[in-house]
Parts: sequence; structure tokens; C-alpha cells
Amino acid sequence: MSKFTRLYLRAPRPQNLFGLVSLQTGTELISLALVFNKVSGVYGLLAILTGYQLSLLQLSTYVYSIGVLGLLVYLIPHIRRQSPFECLALAWLYILDTTINGAYTAAFGLDWYFANTTNNGSDSASISLPGIVAQGFDGLRRERAVHGKAVPQETATSMVLIVGLTLIRVYFSLVVMAFARQVLQKYMQLMILEGPGVDENEGPFAADLPDGDGRKGRLGRLMVSLGKRYWLDIPGSENWERSVHGKPHTSSGTLAGQV
Repeated sequence: MSKFTRLYLRAPRPQNLFGLVSLQTGTELISLALVFNKVSGVYGLLAILTGYQLSLLQLSTYVYSIGVLGLLVYLIPHIRRQSPFECLALAWLYILDTTINGAYTAAFGLDWYFANTTNNGSDSASISLPGIVAQGFDGLRRERAVHGKAVPQETATSMVLIVGLTLIRVYFSLVVMAFARQVLQKYMQLMILEGPGVDENEGPFAADLPDGDGRKGRLGRLMVSLGKRYWLDIPGSENWERSVHGKPHTSSGTLAGQV
């Protein structure tokens, strides 16, 4: 692979959150913010007890929010423990949630656009969205109710707000991914130094390694197989191994020569 490809066509790898806090602290803050966002799913389901009728789409989003909330409660304590499997799972959870929320936001944006074009009302914004996004769509609907259509300046402001929040979520995903990658690579270096080494294709989750056993091992292999070059790339691993062992590690279970 050329140097240009390695440097410019790879996924961004932030070293901190907004240049203020470490990746670990940033990941904790991002995860807690996601927890507060998903709590809305609990209140949404409680609305059923008051007799409020939920659509199938609303019910699915609330159930999804509760499922994500449960996973976060399990995974967040592992951030400080720097558990490789759990931190990697947290990164994938945040990536999937960002993708799903992006799809919902796009769908609601199209819904608002067509509803505004036909001048018909819509209640789809009541589905669980990130707070600022929901406020943006509510503002657009209020403008349409008052003026018969959205005011161009207010429409632009709301859409910029929605797009800006989506971009922030993408950046947060990169931060959580970078932290998981950092944890995984530190763990692999420790395995190279002290133990059986790691597999160049499946990392510490290879079937013949302690972390590759059972269902957790299969899930770990699946997670690192998607974006393997990102997760398993240790910069300068060959030189690092020489400094530790005095010669290149010859075992097939190391990362020597990987780029």
C-alpha cells in the first residue's frame, strides 16, 4: 500500500476529544450522553400505561432505545478497565446507533419536506430522536402552522442545526473507535510481550488463543474482521518487536510486517 493511501485514505484517528480530554474520558462522556438520550425510550413505553396509542414505528424505536440502554449499562464500566472485547463492542454499538439515527433523521427530513410541500401535518417527530434534532423538526412544523410554510431563514437555521448535530455524532463515533483501537492494540502488544502472541488476521480473538474461545471469541473475530486494517494495525510493530526480543518475532501469531 502506498504512503499516500496509508496517510490520506485511512479512517481519521483522533488522539483526544476536542483537544481537551483523553480518549478514555471522552469515551465515558460520549457514552453517558448516549445513555441520557436512550432514557427517552423508557418514558416512551410508559406512555402506554396512560392509554396513549403508539404506532409500530414509535414502539420499535422505544424498544430499540431500551435495548441500547441495557448494553450501555453493561459496557460502560469496561471503559476504565480497558477490556478489549467490551470496548470494541461499545465502539460498534455507537457506530450502529449513529447509522440508525442518521437514517431516522434523513427519513424524518424527507417526511417534513413532503408534508410541507403538500401542506399536511405530521406527527413523526414524536418518535425518539436526539433532542436537538427533534427540536429542529418541531421548529419547522411550528413555522408551517403559523405561516402556512416554513420561513426560509428559520428553515436554514434548523437544517444547519440538524446537519451539525449529525456531524458531531460522526466525530464522536471516531473518538470511541479510536479509544477501542488504542485498548485493543495495547492488549495485543502485551500478548506479544508476555504470552502466545496474536494472530495477524484475527488479533487476540483467534480460535487458538484464550480470548477466542466460545461465543465471545466468535463475536470478537466478527468485529475485527470488519475494518481489520484499522483495528489490528500497530504502527511500527516490526521495529517494536525487534526492540523487545532483539530480533523479529517469527511466530505466525504476531503482527510483524502488517500495515
